[in-house]
This record gives sequence, structure tokens and C-alpha cells, in this order.
Amino acid sequence: MWAPRNSGRLRHICPEGPKVMTKSLHAQNARKPSANRVSPVESRGFRDRLRRVASAESLSKSLVVAAVIGGALLAGAPACSSSDKSSGAPTPACDSSKCAAGNTCLTYQGETKCRKTCASNSDPSSSCPFNYTCVPGEDGGEAFCRKDTSTNGAGAELAKGTGQWGASCLPMGGLAENPACDSAQGFQCYGVATTDADAYCTKYDCAQDSDCGAGFYCAAINASPNVESDERVVGETVRACLRRDYCAPCTADFDCGQGQHCVGDADGAGFCTNECSQGKNCPSDAVCADIGIGPKVCFPRAQRCVGDGSLCSPCRSDADCGEDGACVQGPYTTERSCAKKSTITCTLTTDLNGKPIQKQGVNLGCPALPGDLQGQVGVGCRGRKADDSTGLSRIGVASVPADYCTGMYAFGTDYNVGCWSRQTK
Repeated sequence: MWAPRNSGRLRHICPEGPKVMTKSLHAQNARKPSANRVSPVESRGFRDRLRRVASAESLSKSLVVAAVIGGALLAGAPACSSSDKSSGAPTPACDSSKCAAGNTCLTYQGETKCRKTCASNSDPSSSCPFNYTCVPGEDGGEAFCRKDTSTNGAGAELAKGTGQWGASCLPMGGLAENPACDSAQGFQCYGVATTDADAYCTKYDCAQDSDCGAGFYCAAINASPNVESDERVVGETVRACLRRDYCAPCTADFDCGQGQHCVGDADGAGFCTNECSQGKNCPSDAVCADIGIGPKVCFPRAQRCVGDGSLCSPCRSDADCGEDGACVQGPYTTERSCAKKSTITCTLTTDLNGKPIQKQGVNLGCPALPGDLQGQVGVGCRGRKADDSTGLSRIGVASVPADYCTGMYAFGTDYNVGCWSRQTK
């Protein structure tokens, strides 16, 4: 598009500017009555004179338009500038003094606005309203209440009611339609056995932590056992919102339950843990340790809550143990560790409580224990019971599959499934 010269540079013209102005001039001229109305004539010479007059008039109008445009540009009129209303006015900066009480200007995901501050997800005096979770501020900023993304199952915002996050439920009531849970809004009964006394209401099929309520996180869990079935299907996992108990992932203390701390493992990953004064205050696979945060806390003997998926590696579900692994738990411990598929068909031991069957010269088809466990625990491999079509050796909350190698730690005069657990006296 042509524009007049100005200091050797071309000036930008709004693309639609000339068209609008020309149209306006045409519209004005169209409304003007003709001063000398001419009757139609057949004379060819007279028609030629009319064409010449019309051509001169058109040229005159074009010059007027060009003069108007050029004059506006030379006068410095704005063209598509930020002062033009069509480009939008600048957004005013957030002013904390104008926020509601308990709110301040904070940035989250690139947006700065007034946000409610918080310091807990469990203390009512410093936690967030329903459907909000207290999360750390960006770049070390103040913690604030983040809107949860959990819905009522129909895409609408979740309404507060009974039978929701953490409400107790009885396994006999079933999973999806448990009467103790708000099934109308998608809450189900979560438990790890048909006799689980700690079963509670929560939501399944989450995709991220924000799909869960305050104090919960989105986790991969074994699909079974559950409150409806004790059968075990290796490798089948689902996602559900779980309480942030011991060893749950975290980024700050207020992610965890009341009285807990978020500490880093040997790899720097945060996990929730409890304060302690002695080993008896901790799970059997942890020690009471001073890690430099003030109070002593329970710290896993494995140095982490989730490992690399090898034999005896700590885990939360089968998803942490690889394609040939299963996350198992013995009957007398809360420890979960990876069992690995044996390369042979194992023979069932006579003692279902777990005396180790690894003996000198006996090939169990099992991988070697990690170096720091050798000499500390044994390795066992269980076979299929003759009358058990499921292929499960029913020991522990998360039944150990047949032909899988597990760690076996000393428990009284016998041995139990586990790798890092120890009896505390």
C-alpha cells in the first residue's frame, strides 16, 4: 500500500482505513441531490460530453480522498496504535491493597490476581474453602488456595455433601454404589481388601492432583484386591485419589496430613512422613531418624518410597515394578516391595507364613538381591496351590502371585514377605 514519504521511512496505514473513508465520502455524495438533472438523450456527442464530465468528477473525488489520507498521516494521526480502542486498553496491575481480606496479589500459571492465602490443608483456621487446595506459590511465593478441577461426574462443579473425601465406608456396601459414599457425584469406596476396616470414600479416574480434594493426590493403584474382590490381577492398575499418608508424594508440609512433614528421600523426591521419638513410632520398614529438620521423623530403610523396579525395590503399585514385577505386601507389615517373576515354576512351601526356601544349590529362578540386602533377608518363590485356580498364594493384604520371587525377612522364628521390614522391640 502506498504512503507519503516522511523522513525516508514508509508509514503504516490501517488496512481498512482508506476503504472506510472512501465509502463514507461516497455515501455523502450519494445523498446529495443533483443540481442539474439531465434528461436522457440519444445524441452520441452529448453522451461523450457526459462521460468526460463524470471522469473529471471521479478524478476530483480521488484527489480529495488522497489529500485527506495524506494530511492525516503527515499530521501524525495514530494508525493501528496502542491508543486505538480496538487494540484493547492495558490491564491495570494487581494491587494487594484492593484485594479482599485474607487475599493478596499472586502469580499462578502466568496470571497475577488477588488470591486467598493459606498455610494448611487440615487446620480449619488456615486452610481453604471447599473445592480449593492450599498449594505452594510460584518461585517461593506465598501459599494460596488453588481451585480444584474435580467435578460431580457430569462436568459441573462438585457440590459439598456427605460421603465425600475420606468419609468411612464399609466394604460390604460395594465399590461404585456404596451407600456411605456420595455416588451421585461419582464417589466410590476405596479399600485394599474385602475386610479393609480403613476403607474410605474417594474418586477414581483422576488425571492430576487437582482432580482430588485437599489432602489427597492422584495415584496409580492396583485394580485388585479391592472392597469387592480379593482376587489379584498382576499389572492391572487404575488411578484414584488417595490420602496423603506416610510415603505419599509432596512438595510442602501442608500437602501432608496434620502433624506430618514433607521431606526429601535419597533422590530428592518429597514424601510425607510422621514425627517420632523411637522406632516403634514408625512403620516396620522405616527407622526413626534425625535428618536435620528439627524433630526426628520416620525415614524408609530403603532410602526412598519408590525405587527402580528391581527385586525388593519399594513401590506403591504394580506400575512401579516393571512388566515382570508385582508390588506386594506381607501380612504383618505395611511395607510394599517389588516381587519379580521367576524363570521357573516354583514349588509351594509347606509353611504359608513364609520360611525362606532359598537354599544352597537350589535354583529358584530369582534375580539377585540388592547388595545392601544380601545377608540381611532371604528370597522365596511360591508355587500354585493345587486347589487354587487363581494362582495366588494368599499371604498378605496384596496377595503374592504364584511363581514370583519375593524378599523374606525374619519374623519371630519364621519369615515374612518383605525386604526392608524389621521387628522392633
